Amino acid sequence: PLPMIKNNKTVDPKDDSSQKVVQLETAMGAAIECFDGASAVIVPRTRFAPVKKCNDLLLLRSDAYVITDDFRPVLNPACHYGKAPIIELDSKKYKLVGALEEATAEGIPSLVDCERFSVTGKVRFGKDTKIIGDVHIHNRDEEPQLVAGELGSHLYPMRR
Repeated sequence: PLPMIKNNKTVDPKDDSSQKVVQLETAMGAAIECFDGASAVIVPRTRFAPVKKCNDLLLLRSDAYVITDDFRPVLNPACHYGKAPIIELDSKKYKLVGALEEATAEGIPSLVDCERFSVTGKVRFGKDTKIIGDVHIHNRDEEPQLVAGELGSHLYPMRR
């Protein structure tokens, strides 16, 4: 038998108040031990950029990554800090890709000069938005607030 993984979820991932359920799954990587003579292929992180959350997707879509001629996503050599920025989007507001699509409808913010970027609450990025250094945006309103222009290392509390 394969090891089981238990994930607590809701029936409707868009609604945290919907019926709570437990999703059981198995790690297919563990299945390799069930086949005689099987072996694994190790694929280095230089060949792919994993996307598990909207944080990862925003980063990969931004200018912090470039696609090589052989279609590999790699860190943009122009990244100011020499490593990928740390992105922390509000996990309740950006749980699903649709929310990220709405936030970036006017454009993906530039992250090439970003070290860390966090967003609490809902925002909309304006065209040509640039995040520089260590930026924290905090919107307490339910309505998304526009984030535009150049934002440097700072906490930006948003109010109507």
